[in-house]
Amino acid sequence: MFPFSKNIKLEGDKTIWTVVFLLLIISGLVVYSVEGLSPTKSHVRNILLGLIIMYGVHKLKFKYFSKLSVVGLVVSIFLLIFVYFIGQEINGAKRWISLGSLSFQPSDFAKIMLLVFMSRQISKYRDHLNNFKDFSWYVLGPLLLVCVLILPSNFSTSALVFINGFALLFFARIRMRYILGIISVGTFLCLIIYFSAKYIPLFQEVVPRSTTWVSRIDGFISPDQNHVKDEGHQLNESKIAIKNGGLFGKGPGKGVQRHFLFAGSSDFVYALTVEQYGIIIGGIFPMFLYILFFYRSIIISQRTESVFGSLMVASLSFALLFQAGVNMAVNVGLLPVTGQTLPLISKGGTSIIFTCIAIGIILSVSRDANDREYEKA
Repeated sequence: MFPFSKNIKLEGDKTIWTVVFLLLIISGLVVYSVEGLSPTKSHVRNILLGLIIMYGVHKLKFKYFSKLSVVGLVVSIFLLIFVYFIGQEINGAKRWISLGSLSFQPSDFAKIMLLVFMSRQISKYRDHLNNFKDFSWYVLGPLLLVCVLILPSNFSTSALVFINGFALLFFARIRMRYILGIISVGTFLCLIIYFSAKYIPLFQEVVPRSTTWVSRIDGFISPDQNHVKDEGHQLNESKIAIKNGGLFGKGPGKGVQRHFLFAGSSDFVYALTVEQYGIIIGGIFPMFLYILFFYRSIIISQRTESVFGSLMVASLSFALLFQAGVNMAVNVGLLPVTGQTLPLISKGGTSIIFTCIAIGIILSVSRDANDREYEKA
């Protein structure tokens, strides 16, 4: 039908390609039923752009991502600092950098570059990581630096980045005492941040977003005690949407909770998907697709001869699965509101494009699983 389509060849794992297309179809249907035709056109353009970028990334040999990650991490750190000075403030947080009509969150770029860079460091210096000093310099330091830079404007993303980095250390079989130490310190710091944000006015002034973190956690613990516009209200409305959906849903476009849920096409898209398509199609089916994606990625990771490639696939796929799990857990009331999107389903150009970049890297590894010479790039 289209002459140029003859030159398009989708390589890599076909199951992952199928999962991606199915999730994007779900995304288009839900965004259309929630927001209408005009916003959906913009959303479809973002999807097409994401697919084009994914296709281009998956055509690259994954060995090139080793050195690109060094540049990418430096750029990420610069952008994370830069956003505090000229970033666009939305909902009280400076997370966005605007370049004309294009806006993006540097944290989304940093999440990918950090995991790729850590995979490179672990692969390249794996014989030195039994020494805690070398481990801290080559691996732990970059992880903590990125988390600290993200933290003031986005606690949930900082926490997810930390957990993703921890998962990568587990995949890499880093010494267990190091991992347990990191978990202990991370948990202790989270408690300090929570109580400081709740009871210390000076901390609230220095980190204005901290009051939002506390309200979300408190809204999760005691949702009935919050006012109508607080976080507990959002959780209640989300639960109502899921209850309305039942097993088979109210039908496309027939859900009523889209009128009451803020960010219904992004943060709470899962609840509205269940309301319209039911628990089976709208709830369990997307969950199955994410698990299938991770399962196929782990198979690719195990078959990849390169340590670098194997760790990249395992960590990036875990990050996508974990973010999906967090979003779903928030929607059903198992976690406080986090503001994390549902990968490939939620509306948002930044989310879709950077998710497609991560999947493109995974597909690149799957098509060159026997390439061990990445350091010659």
